Amino acid sequence: MRSLFWTLLLVVQACVVHAIHKSDVGVVDWYRKLVGVPLAGSSTTAPAFRRSGGKEVILTATTSNVLAALSPEDGHVAWRYVFESEDRIAGYYTHDDVVATLSGPGGAVLRTFDLHTGLQLLEKRLHPPELGHLAEPHFFGKYVAFGGSDGTDLYVLTNGHTFYRVDQKSGEIHWQFAMPDASSLVIHTKVLYTPSALYLIGVAKSLESYTLHVTSLNPETGELITSANIPSSIKDPIVDFLVLSNGVSENNRIVWLEQGSLKHVPLLPKLNAKPVAVKNAEFELLVDVSLADNGHLIAIKKDGTGRIIKLAESGIKSVYEFTDSMPEEERPQPVYTGNVDETGRVHVARIYWAHDVKKLALEIYSGTQELSVGFFNFDTANHGIIAYAALNAKGTGPQDITPQLLISTYTGNIQLIEDAKAKWNRDEALTTAVVSEFVELPPPKAVVGNHEGESFTGRVIRHIGDLQKFPAYATHFIERFFMDQSAGLATKPESMTGEPVRDEFGFRQIIVVATMFGKVYGLDSATGEVVWTRLLGLGWAAQVGGRVIPVKMFVFNGEGVGNKGKGTRSDVVIVAQRRADNTLVDTVVFHIDAATGEDATGKIARADVLEGIDIVQGPIVESYLLQREGQKVLMFLDEFLQVYTYPDTSEALELVNKLVPSLYFALRTSIDASNAPHQSARPKQRRLIGHQLAMNDALSKDRLIAYPVWTLSFPNNEDIIGLISPSQGPIASYGKVLANRTTLYKYLNPHMSIVLTQKLGPIGTPSQAATFGEGSDSTTTEAEAGTKNSGCGVYVVDNVRGSILYRASLPAPGVGMGCDVKAALTENWLVYHYYDPEEGAIEEARGWKMVSVELYEGGIDEKTKSSETSSFDNSTTQVKVFEDSFVFTQGITAITTTKTKFGISTKDIIVATKSNKIQSYPRRLLDPRRPRQKPTSQELEEGLLQYDPLLSDNPKQVLSHAYDIANTQRIITAPSLLESTALVFGSGLDMFVTRISPSGTFDLLSETFNKRQLVWTVVGLTGAIVVARPMVGRKRLNGKWFF
Repeated sequence: MRSLFWTLLLVVQACVVHAIHKSDVGVVDWYRKLVGVPLAGSSTTAPAFRRSGGKEVILTATTSNVLAALSPEDGHVAWRYVFESEDRIAGYYTHDDVVATLSGPGGAVLRTFDLHTGLQLLEKRLHPPELGHLAEPHFFGKYVAFGGSDGTDLYVLTNGHTFYRVDQKSGEIHWQFAMPDASSLVIHTKVLYTPSALYLIGVAKSLESYTLHVTSLNPETGELITSANIPSSIKDPIVDFLVLSNGVSENNRIVWLEQGSLKHVPLLPKLNAKPVAVKNAEFELLVDVSLADNGHLIAIKKDGTGRIIKLAESGIKSVYEFTDSMPEEERPQPVYTGNVDETGRVHVARIYWAHDVKKLALEIYSGTQELSVGFFNFDTANHGIIAYAALNAKGTGPQDITPQLLISTYTGNIQLIEDAKAKWNRDEALTTAVVSEFVELPPPKAVVGNHEGESFTGRVIRHIGDLQKFPAYATHFIERFFMDQSAGLATKPESMTGEPVRDEFGFRQIIVVATMFGKVYGLDSATGEVVWTRLLGLGWAAQVGGRVIPVKMFVFNGEGVGNKGKGTRSDVVIVAQRRADNTLVDTVVFHIDAATGEDATGKIARADVLEGIDIVQGPIVESYLLQREGQKVLMFLDEFLQVYTYPDTSEALELVNKLVPSLYFALRTSIDASNAPHQSARPKQRRLIGHQLAMNDALSKDRLIAYPVWTLSFPNNEDIIGLISPSQGPIASYGKVLANRTTLYKYLNPHMSIVLTQKLGPIGTPSQAATFGEGSDSTTTEAEAGTKNSGCGVYVVDNVRGSILYRASLPAPGVGMGCDVKAALTENWLVYHYYDPEEGAIEEARGWKMVSVELYEGGIDEKTKSSETSSFDNSTTQVKVFEDSFVFTQGITAITTTKTKFGISTKDIIVATKSNKIQSYPRRLLDPRRPRQKPTSQELEEGLLQYDPLLSDNPKQVLSHAYDIANTQRIITAPSLLESTALVFGSGLDMFVTRISPSGTFDLLSETFNKRQLVWTVVGLTGAIVVARPMVGRKRLNGKWFF
């Protein structure tokens, strides 16, 4: 009976703890669906309005390898298709309600979609990916043209020289044509269909420039008509020529720039026409405004003015020139765009910054010499500079033009302008998040009021003034008695208004996200709304161009040296590299108040671009957050291993000096391994070197220098690919009490780290995962590791001594595939995930594996105090390892562990799967001590379940439930004010936040608890006591008269 009781208890817990109610969706979590920053380098990838059947969508290909359709009404994602990482999108091409795409190496895969629903209609592999030619930019040498009757045929160009006629519905290839000189220097980039000929336009490499090359084919049979070079000299084959056409007609021309002259030539089946030059004008740039198929382009003259060029029956002609009265050197760089409305009318627009009114100006040409001119506000301090614009203008004259303008900026922001204001905007730079952290908001001021040194009179006056708040306090006090404690948790949180402060349970925090586009966001963790944004400035690099790349983020929360202490402010420090276009690199920090987005130093106004604080004139090797007695400081190591600090003050340096004796850190270095066996193709190899700090007057007079204290050399065929620090947090339990009342003490060495390696030797029989515990020596030989097998390695290393505490040799995932091991370490628990092909084992099945490892001190009841003892003590290497592996059902992209306020709740593993889910796995399922046989009563008392090799996908463990969260790359967790509950944030292509309670909400009353009934019961009993007490007293008094 006792064993049955424990079994039923575990089953009930598994059902309750991880289940999520349908009513909680959108309340305890939020989901932001993103598509990525638009690819604006080509008209075949850039955003564009597309119309069919009276409906409009905005199509775009993005840097996140996504083809997406956005609704012009509110900006929501109508549909999207996420390509695999190895299947990179090259471009999209539309005709009526069909969208065709090419993707993969050389354009290996052809797909078609429905314009409005995103339903995939066709997928056809045109050639094996390994035969694809890699080109940059990726769209170069790939194209799709619609032709045939009603556009039912697709004429496809791949690899720059191979052409196909493909049936749009069935995917059947009617014919295939490969250029005879496919191995030459001719690369075709454009396909133009006409009833009489199919033109293949490209360039041929000459000694100093490129020459236009055209091939004409019979569109029905694919037979070669002719092929010829056009007399020309083109400098840049990507932007210096365009093909103008008027739909499916015979009036088509190639227009190109040649040494400042604009030339053109008609396309005829025999290719016997001669080029013609435009006289009396010099040009320096051609701009594709997505109107080449409608016979329009923009040619930029030497003085910077733009001229609209139109295809005519007899050639090309200039129809309008955008003029500017400002001097050429003060003239802003304009952005040009255009569209064709549903009546067939062509609109061409110029967008530029008008300095006189401090607004963006929009000028639209619609076929007459009178322009439609409008102005609208644009926040360049937050959104940056416009990178691309797409126009959707309608109307017949300058007075009745109703334009919609889609803007994409260099900071990754997309917004739609309508009626001179932003109708909606999307922060797509969030898909490029590099670092992110939860930051606690400060409590309300009444909670943290500082009354130190207050006089008695002042205190009395303050209390009298506080009496006005008593009615509200009393009302709130009574409401708390009659309101369920969990009711506030089940209510959808409201948007943040007023001063940002934390809520009662600490669920409302700020998620600070730094992106690759040099923009930082502050997100409300309760609602997902953007609270603030800041654009990171380039400093001196703004004069030459460059970008800011965030590297790390550290949370100070008011504990920085010189600050008032924890909880007094919510500040973070972002460490970034400032890379200038002249190749110079600096290291800067940005100190931000996470609650408001203000500059934490108070030197830069909110409306200005946030400039960084210079730390090192050059790159850094590593940065660390040091902490002692509630004071935090950042330490940086430059290329010469010199120490820099932030803040750069005497107090910060003093704190570092106090910590020097206890500071140990490991750095990866490269060594020359060209003379080592099997390393002819890989002359460099990394090794791990431990360092300490000391003064060295020979190297630096005023700065600490890091010097090596140990070296961990890996085998000659093994390279370090990752170094992972353990998850930090409070430790509530230092051991595990067994059923026989003995104790396993956790190995809690604070200096552990995970080292991931990849073997570079020849591929052989995959080796099995093996454990080498018991404090291995810091030197590893080639014979010990077995270089005959190519594969991956997982090590747990002591950073103080360089000892290997645990190591495992894993099989390579496959020929030509790199190691993709995901690992997490917290306290004494290591979990890692890998792919096992099992090519050499017949009885085993290939697939993904999850390995759980627990480290304990010595033997049972043997306590070595690993968290306190010096790593140089030999007892710290006496480690007892429990390890077990489980079959995992799929690949993962990220892994982490939960983190709570005091560390009392059990820790769960959270993973992001390749099936676009975020899922948790309870620690008891990954317990390496799970018995193989039926559990005994003692094992059941410890909560051990019988071993099951398969970690199944339990829907109740899926935190993201119905959400499709694609390409999650990072998962971070943070504690709330409730010990039972942690916050989870997943970021990648999409963003998702939820709450998780690994041990259940033991510090909250359940939803079924009737608090009102309890209160009324207490009130009733109190009333009964008040009424009955005098009666009982009188009865007792009367009773005494009879004795």
